[in-house]
Amino acid sequence: MYNILWIDDEWDKMKAFQDECKEFHDLLLVPFRTRKAGIEALEKDLDRWDAVLLDAKMFDESENERASLKGLAKAKQRLDELKLKKNIPYFISTGQPGLLSSEDFKESYGDYYEKGKDDVKLIDDITKAIENSDITQVHTLYRDMFEALKTLEILPATEYILTDILVPMHFPANDPSFRPVHHFNQLRQVLEYIFRSCNKVGLIPDKCMQGTNVNLNQCSLYLAGKNADKAGVRYGEPGERVIPDYIESFIRSILDFGNTHSHTVELSADDQKKIEAIFHSKKSRYIIFGLTMQICEVITWMADYISKHNDKEINLFFCKELPKDAASYNGRELEPEEDEDGVWHCEECMVAIREWIPGRKMRLKDAQLNTRESKMKYPYFAKFDKL
Repeated sequence: MYNILWIDDEWDKMKAFQDECKEFHDLLLVPFRTRKAGIEALEKDLDRWDAVLLDAKMFDESENERASLKGLAKAKQRLDELKLKKNIPYFISTGQPGLLSSEDFKESYGDYYEKGKDDVKLIDDITKAIENSDITQVHTLYRDMFEALKTLEILPATEYILTDILVPMHFPANDPSFRPVHHFNQLRQVLEYIFRSCNKVGLIPDKCMQGTNVNLNQCSLYLAGKNADKAGVRYGEPGERVIPDYIESFIRSILDFGNTHSHTVELSADDQKKIEAIFHSKKSRYIIFGLTMQICEVITWMADYISKHNDKEINLFFCKELPKDAASYNGRELEPEEDEDGVWHCEECMVAIREWIPGRKMRLKDAQLNTRESKMKYPYFAKFDKL
């Protein structure tokens, strides 16, 4: 179903036309009575709209004014300005063709359609314009991937992110303002959505999440059947995993080339300098396109896997706790808790404090066996750095 923004002060008198567009041509006409209301809705969610249908004589800002060409002129001007962001096809219709027959009108606004008489041609032209648009062609080329996003239940945000990269990849001449540096971290956001989808069906346990946030590094380790040390879990027994090697490699590439300043990806200072240098070079265009192809493969693979493994209870059965020792606490970032006896601890590791600011974490270090009275309850003791 295509979304058509429709500005016409008498749209409610054309219900039959609106119904025909929806039922027989998959064109959903969303009406507005004034130019102001319609253009505001357009700019609020530009990615939503596939085309715009304008009444030649419309209300400009208020339904209390007289319909005129003033609103059309403003609407056309704004649509032309928005082409830098998204080139949305627009069409002009009128119920008073005699008033618009001058050559000046055609020079300013182009061809128009007469209501009733030209409805068939109007519908046909709208459909062709949409189907020939860059966005529609991309959605056709990657139909399986966009269907996979639907399976993962991570629309519409991921669709917008990927479309904004795929369109300039296939139609570079139509998007000269494309800046790769703006999109690297967005691919990490797509991974975050994928991991949330995995979490819903138990393929990633809650321990790999950080409250309402997603620890991308821990999630990727878990899916690859490796020790997610900070989360204290792994998937299955050694040798078992959710994702194959090549999907793991794609995910790691996306993480490494994402936001180099994110705490969830540990890069050396040299690695950061190299990646940041690439970000600001023309070569990054090909890198972002390559990474986008990789994440498309991750999306389709995960959607297929989840559709066949969606039993949360069974999936969580494979979540194994890592055996703990004192050293396993070193480097972990945790928020301490106070028990009923006034002893502060991070899980099974005691820390020597008397009070703590809620919400603040500490990084544990020098963990060892606990020799204090609390050792039966907390077998380990650690020093810490405040974060």
